[in-house]
Amino acid sequence: MEMQIIHIASLLITGISVNFASGLLGVGGCNFLQLTLLERTSVPMAQAGVRVAHKLPARELKYIFIAVMFYISPKMTGVFS
Repeated sequence: MEMQIIHIASLLITGISVNFASGLLGVGGCNFLQLTLLERTSVPMAQAGVRVAHKLPARELKYIFIAVMFYISPKMTGVFS
């Protein structure tokens, strides 16, 4: 928790001139609207993911994770862009 506070504080202090988060709710490197939306949905979605993972058989869950990794890894490396 302390590291998150330090990270956000450093973004706010050093990233004041950064334009990628500019706008009405953007200060430095943080867009507070996106931060609020992300924090409001992350805990319920994590709980929903745990419920679904416990209901699925291990074999199916493993194949779903493999499919997600094969989709996300090229996307992160820029293959789709």
